[in-house]
Amino acid sequence: MAQDIKSIIKFGTTRVILKEAKDVFLSKDKKLAIKKEAGEKDSSWYDNSFEKYDHWKLHYSLSQYYFLWTVILDRIVRAEVDSILEIGCGPGQLACLIRDKGVKLYHGFDFSSKRIAQAKKACGEFTFSQEDAFKTDLFTTYDYSAVICTEFLEHVEGDIELLSRIKSGAKFYGTVPNFPYESHVRHFKKESDVFARYQQCFQDLRIDAFLANDRGKTFYLLEGRII
Repeated sequence: MAQDIKSIIKFGTTRVILKEAKDVFLSKDKKLAIKKEAGEKDSSWYDNSFEKYDHWKLHYSLSQYYFLWTVILDRIVRAEVDSILEIGCGPGQLACLIRDKGVKLYHGFDFSSKRIAQAKKACGEFTFSQEDAFKTDLFTTYDYSAVICTEFLEHVEGDIELLSRIKSGAKFYGTVPNFPYESHVRHFKKESDVFARYQQCFQDLRIDAFLANDRGKTFYLLEGRII
């Protein structure tokens, strides 16, 4: 009997150890897969992503980014920003919050047709258009005093080029992450890394870190005036 119990314990312990080892290796494999496949994606990838996940259609207060958006809007309201151009506006969740905070003049653009269709449906009071950030003429034809660019710069190779397209003197509010993802070109380990990459584009760049969960997931908020 005692021998049977020992065998059961040994077998159970072995299974636990093997499971933990498997989890570790799967985790490593997943990370390697993300690293291997990571890179800039085309508009169809973002169309498919929109169709795949329901959270893009939720009210902004239910978004995982809501805690960060409220900080951005608080700063925009205090700065008395009167006209906004949003780069990579997605399905219009942030635009709805901007509208509800009293901003009247806004134009959002994104190269995903399905996200733009949702944005127009969700926030009909504002103007949205399907545009390529590197080809659009909105940076020179639309009269904006501030640009919002959340979770966009890490998705494109030409992030510095994009910032150079924004008119001089415009206020900028944007975010970048500290974690990898399949559509990320880059991510940042700490605030100083963000500052080192982008300080050349701003007169007065400010970087703040916002912890998103207890596992260290962090977003860095950039605020400054474009040179």
